[in-house]
Amino acid sequence: MQPTRLHVQVNPASALAEAFTEARIRGGLPGQVTMRFGQTPEALEEGLATAEALLLVGAAPLQDLPRRAPHLRWISYTSAGVEWLLRAGLPASVTLTNASGTHIPKAAEFALLSVLMLNNRMPHFATAQRAHRWAPQPAGTVAGKTALILGMGALGGAAARALAGQGMRLIGNSHSGRPHPDVAVMTRGEGFRAHLPETDFLLITLPLTPATDGLVGATVLDALPRHAGVVNLGRGEILDADALAERLRDGRLAGAVLDALPQEPLPPESPLWDTPNLVITPHCGLYDPDAYAPRCLDAFFANLARFQAGEPLHQVVDPARGY
Repeated sequence: MQPTRLHVQVNPASALAEAFTEARIRGGLPGQVTMRFGQTPEALEEGLATAEALLLVGAAPLQDLPRRAPHLRWISYTSAGVEWLLRAGLPASVTLTNASGTHIPKAAEFALLSVLMLNNRMPHFATAQRAHRWAPQPAGTVAGKTALILGMGALGGAAARALAGQGMRLIGNSHSGRPHPDVAVMTRGEGFRAHLPETDFLLITLPLTPATDGLVGATVLDALPRHAGVVNLGRGEILDADALAERLRDGRLAGAVLDALPQEPLPPESPLWDTPNLVITPHCGLYDPDAYAPRCLDAFFANLARFQAGEPLHQVVDPARGY
């Protein structure tokens, strides 16, 4: 068997760059692989010229691949969100895989943390503290309260398991409407809208696709009860952050936790920074710096063995769905 020609391209500007070192990747490769490692545009061009497989850390220009990468059959991306890759117009002959599922343990914890913060009025207390106001707002437990999870993939499933463990009632929504063991009511498509008035916590764990872009806007937010809280663990473009901020300012919603923002990094002049009852975590809530790269590489190495054996790959992105 001829060695598989692998190119690893690491964007130095990526938050993951330091975790995906050449030594760490080489140390886990199976046999019969020749690997090139690069961090510059020049290295990318040289690697693409011969590569059959591309391991990509961070963004890179990937237009015109049939000419630049005539042998390429597989791109493995080390993050879950692939919308920018799909916009690059990848050839149909190239299979794209992502890191879906790698966030699961941390996603479960952070989803639970976010809901507990909202339930215990932590965004309210943070706002009152900045204003030097003593403003008690006691709260009960989350048991028996209702969370609506938009997106029941890896992130949504992890959130569902964590919240169900606290005795919460869960409503799910997904493209397929497939049942989930921790979800009491599963909806699909627009079916979630009928359940907004009974929702205490709305969690967004969706990928960004044409169908989800702007999905949670003013109409959705206005259907929530005034005591409701919103959590966005998906993509910033899915939620109308300006509409959310307006409702947090005038009390039409109680609080929010945003790990995904409409612009990242969020500019210093953004009014979101000073929005009351809002907690912002700068897109790091689901990232475990000690475990993410090892889990991601374990999945990649297993896929690489499948690739060499001609077997179906795992974590394959469906371009038609966008995830």
